[in-house]
Order: sequence, then C-alpha cells, then structure tokens
Amino acid sequence: MHWQSTRHLRHIVNLTGLILGLLYAQAVLALDTITILLSEEGSAYTEFSSQLSNLLAQAQGNAKNTIKVLNLSTYKAEDVPRNTNNHLLIAVGTPAMTAMAQKTPAMAVLNVMVPRYTFQKITRQYGRHQDPHHFSAIFFDQPWYRQLGLIRTSMPGRNRIGLLLSKDSNDMLIGLPAIAKEMEMQINVETVTDDSDLLPALRRLLSNSDSLLALPDAAIYNRNNIPSILLTSYRQKVPLFGFSAAYVKAGALAGVYSSATQIAQQVAEIIASLPNNGYLPLPQYPRYFSVNVNAQVSRSLSLEMEDEVSLTRKLKSLAERAP
Repeated sequence: MHWQSTRHLRHIVNLTGLILGLLYAQAVLALDTITILLSEEGSAYTEFSSQLSNLLAQAQGNAKNTIKVLNLSTYKAEDVPRNTNNHLLIAVGTPAMTAMAQKTPAMAVLNVMVPRYTFQKITRQYGRHQDPHHFSAIFFDQPWYRQLGLIRTSMPGRNRIGLLLSKDSNDMLIGLPAIAKEMEMQINVETVTDDSDLLPALRRLLSNSDSLLALPDAAIYNRNNIPSILLTSYRQKVPLFGFSAAYVKAGALAGVYSSATQIAQQVAEIIASLPNNGYLPLPQYPRYFSVNVNAQVSRSLSLEMEDEVSLTRKLKSLAERAP
C-alpha cells in the first residue's frame, strides 16, 4: 500500500511539473521579448536576473533570444523593441524603476526588489499609479502581518514594538495600526528630524519598546547609521528585527525576507499566468520568504528562540491579511 501511494504521489508531482512547464511555455512564447533591466550589476540583482533567465529559458526551450538583460548605466531607448504590445520589461531595483516611471507608458513594466513606500511615492510622482496593470511591482518588504508575526512568535508576551522613522516617511506605516490592533501589539514611533537627533530619538524609543523593527527607510537605515543603531539597541538589550539576511548577519536578532531567487520564482509564475491582454497583476508582496535567526545575539540577550524552520512554518500558517 505504501509503495502504491508513493508511486501515485510521484505521478502527481510529475504531472504537475509538466502542466506548469506547458503554462510557462505558452505565456513566455506569447511575449516577443522579455527585458530585464538591472539598476546595477552584482549581488542580488544579478542573482535575480540569472535565476529568472534560467527559469524562462527552461520554459521556452530554444527560443532564448526573447530574453534580454540590460544594465541601467548603458541602457538606451533603442534597446527596447518598437513593438511593445508583446514586450514585458522587468525593472530590478529602485533606480531602474524610477527611470522607467519617467518613460512614456508604452509597455508593461514589472518592478521588483523595490520597497512598497518608494514604489507608491514614485508612481504618484510620475502619474503611473493610475495604470497599475501596466506598471506593477513585487515589493521588497514583507507584509505587516508577517513582520509582526515573527516578533510575536519569537518573543511571546513582549508586544511593544519600536519604529524609527525619518520626518517624511509616515506613509510607510499605512495599514500597520489595524494589523497591530488585531495582533494585540503596541506600536511606538519616534521621528528623526535630522542626523543629530538619530541617537537621542533611538534611546527614547528603546526605553519603552521590547523590540525594534527596522524598515526600508534609507534616511534612517543606511550604512552610516546601522552600526550605531545595532550597538545602541544591543546595549539596551532591545533586539532589532531586520528586513534582510545581511541585517541578521550584522547583528539583528532575526529577520523575515525574500531572496532574489524567491522573487524570481514569483515573477516566473506571474509570466506563466499572464492573460492574453498582457495585464499585470496588481502590486503585491513577496509570496515566498525565509526567516533567519542570529543564534549568537539570541544567546547574548538570553532569549530562547525557535529554530528557523519552525518560525517559517508558523509564519506560513498565518492567514493573508490586507496591507
């Protein structure tokens, strides 16, 4: 009986893979050209480009000439085909997104690895928010319920979360109060007016917070400020939750994030399900994600953390909520 079940399961998996492959091929071949525009070469952008190119090439067999990878620094208008009806451009990173937002809306643009707040700000600035089916995105940051869920799961009973914001970034918090109320968590916010106010504001925040949640606010969390923020929060025994693997490696307690490979998988699935009219799905959060834990920081702060597999499983079990 077990042998038959295993064989049946293997048959289902193989059949599912075949169906997905056919869907990929049908959608990809319906596009004359897929252009991947990188903000810069190296690191996660190149990883995303390589992974997506491999997925698409596998789907379409030998028709590899439909996939083009360009760099923003050398990008020219003539690099994009004149017939834009069957052309999808994937802008990778904020600089590439900003450049394409200023172009005439003649083609579908899917932006990836960009913060939600930045995407919304740029689309409003250049009027691209009025046509989200042709200028869409997969955000870099995670939905609120996933971020708060990691903190609540990691530190049960310690529900005061501190947020440090720059003076023009209050819109980053849209949707947060409702999720925090539902999850019975208290949000404390300190706004930094200038560079000299960063550490005083941080100390005020840490004095009435159980944890610090980092946000993709470049005015606050940049390479100049991160060491001071990590050190100050560590000294006050208030753990920081980051939004990338790099933050966890640098000294954050934990973080939930989506890798370039996971984003590439989601993009490939979007392409596979594109309707005949080429309409992109509405801007969305990452579908796939990972959890990292810094065991050394956990021990230093005397915190008992579940392993990454258990935390990931618990976050996946959370019901989807509106941002």
